[in-house]
Amino acid sequence: MTNPNTEPDTALGWSVNVLKRHLFSGVLLLNLVVAGMITFTLVQSREAYRDRTETATRNLARVLDANISGILSKIDVALLAVCDEYERQLKNGEVVPKELNRFIVRQHERLPELVALRGTDPSGMAIYGADVTPATTKSLAHRDYFSAQRKNANLGLVISKPVVGGIYGKWMIVLSRRVNFPDGSFAGLVYAGITLDYLSQSFATVDVGKQGLLSLVAADRTLLARYPKLSRPLDAPEVKINSPQFNAFLAAGQSMGTYRTKSSLDGHDRIYSFRKISLSQPLYVFVALGTVDYLANWYGEVYHGVFFMLIFLTITIALAFVFNRQWDRSRQAEQALKALEEERLKMEKLESLGVLAGGIAHDFNNILTGILGNLSFAKLQLEPEHGSQPLLEAAEKAALRAGDLAKQLLTFARGGAPVREVTSVALLVDEALSLTLSGSNVKGVVDIPETLSAVEADVGQMCQAFRNIIINAAQAMPDGGVLTITARDLVLEPGNPEKLPPGPYVRIAFTDHGEGIPEASLKKIFDPYFSTKPKGRGLGLASAYSIVKRHGGSLSVDSRVGEGSTFTIDLPSLERRLQPREPEATLRRGEAPAPLSILVMDDEEVIRQLAEGMLLHLGHQVKTCADGADAVQLYQQALRDGTPFNLVLADLTIPGGMGGREAAQQILALDPQARLVVMSGYSNDPVMANFKEYGFVKALHKPFGVEALAALLQSLSGMTATATTKPATG
Repeated sequence: MTNPNTEPDTALGWSVNVLKRHLFSGVLLLNLVVAGMITFTLVQSREAYRDRTETATRNLARVLDANISGILSKIDVALLAVCDEYERQLKNGEVVPKELNRFIVRQHERLPELVALRGTDPSGMAIYGADVTPATTKSLAHRDYFSAQRKNANLGLVISKPVVGGIYGKWMIVLSRRVNFPDGSFAGLVYAGITLDYLSQSFATVDVGKQGLLSLVAADRTLLARYPKLSRPLDAPEVKINSPQFNAFLAAGQSMGTYRTKSSLDGHDRIYSFRKISLSQPLYVFVALGTVDYLANWYGEVYHGVFFMLIFLTITIALAFVFNRQWDRSRQAEQALKALEEERLKMEKLESLGVLAGGIAHDFNNILTGILGNLSFAKLQLEPEHGSQPLLEAAEKAALRAGDLAKQLLTFARGGAPVREVTSVALLVDEALSLTLSGSNVKGVVDIPETLSAVEADVGQMCQAFRNIIINAAQAMPDGGVLTITARDLVLEPGNPEKLPPGPYVRIAFTDHGEGIPEASLKKIFDPYFSTKPKGRGLGLASAYSIVKRHGGSLSVDSRVGEGSTFTIDLPSLERRLQPREPEATLRRGEAPAPLSILVMDDEEVIRQLAEGMLLHLGHQVKTCADGADAVQLYQQALRDGTPFNLVLADLTIPGGMGGREAAQQILALDPQARLVVMSGYSNDPVMANFKEYGFVKALHKPFGVEALAALLQSLSGMTATATTKPATG
């Protein structure tokens, strides 16, 4: 019998599968349509570019035709003028060389583009023209154009194939006309030479792009001139244009045409347009634009079209998969929303707890300052052998442990820049192990040499990072095991795998023999909220990674499933051992330090009273106030009275009032030589770590006792001694 409760689910599943098939079919069809439209548009665009280029080549060929025709026509006019003068003198009975030479020179001066304008005798000797001497006279009898003119009196203007000039030694073309005796017989030639370089440069005024070209071609397809010009040795054979398309146009009697082909000279694909120049001897001008040039913008359109298609394809497929996934999760939507809401509430609680922890720690430190200060003060009032001394010392130790608790709260609450101090890795590891592995079935083995360099670190943050790694290792060995912690000095070279600046570092390695981390999870192991453990929150290793990074170091992991994991931390080292601190000086009875005038500012009355009692006991003069504004006013009044304060102890944070930082700025504006000490229970505040940058000479951490206060004053004795002699200022 069918369970009726499963029928809606079966029907829903069938409907979802049908929708999925329609969705993916629709996406495929839509992408095919879009791809077809883009392809059609690109094909049309390519044809449009080609049509525009063909039109452009035809127009440029017309311009080039006019340009070359004008040059050659001017030369022909000069040749006709010289022929007329030559024949006129022949009709008069003889040629007067000087007169003919002067006439030729005048014509030549009007055409500076010519390298030669000369006349020959019937034998072909060039005897008339500028700079004609017996030494430079050459015979043209062997030239094809000379032979042709001598045999045929009706050729008119003859343009030669490219030749190397016998006098100038350059590639040129020669334009010539026949000169006749009065009886019509052959009397010689008048010829003009123009270099191929000049013709090529005259082409340069036309822009044909990087791969375009311009050329002048004879009727027999001999290349006369080209731009860009071809580098040819003087003994090179003539160049022929071997194009089936051009040959077909000539065979059909066409005087102009446009076609596309690949050049036999340089292999570039181009669109060519040619025109026949209107001269007695047919010449053809060619204009060609490279396919790469005229399709450059079209290639950009192809790139954008393909890019758009890929983006569209990616988006549509991604949307299809998103919809598919949403449909798959349709029956779990309520549970997913509930889980997200729970996660949001957890984050809000964590944030609120962090703020609460910071506030509690601050207030707790203020209270502890009163407790610890009074305890240390009470010890001074009793003889060392008094029976209450052990009780007071025990209470003092308990207060100090409570201070450690406050530090842990601050460590939890903080999240900004680390407040660093010089410390030992061994001390950090010992503290982290004692707090983490106590009562567990995991044994910690520490291998850290005594010569290990010290580091600069935020003790609370770095201990937290170590604890998080140790906790992760302990969880990886639920049945117990050994966690080995080693530390060594090393120097990282430029380009190191950790991508850290080169220099000295301390490397700390945490090695467990647990279950290991799958390779798929290694890249995500330091991501926030990523965890492979059922009850994990994914914050521990992410927090450790962030802390190490903020200290200028690196955190990496090497793991193999079934063998264990090694977490490695590299921290910048100081290249020196941690020097043990001298014990704080205990103020003995009968000591009489130089009396100072001290101003104490704190919003807590118990701390003001405690500080006043301690300082009076130490033999100093004290004034107290609860706000920074009052401190500034008292300091200014003391300056006016000529009794300036030697030292100011200022609380960093005053709720609802001016704190120590603002008060210090105003006091230093009144007296740049003022000596100020900042006090705070917020040890993570950057002012406490970098107090000199804010105008303070020292920082006093809460809670503190009379011994710490006495040590502070002793360390400032050199500064305050000079301050007692400073003159009063208005």
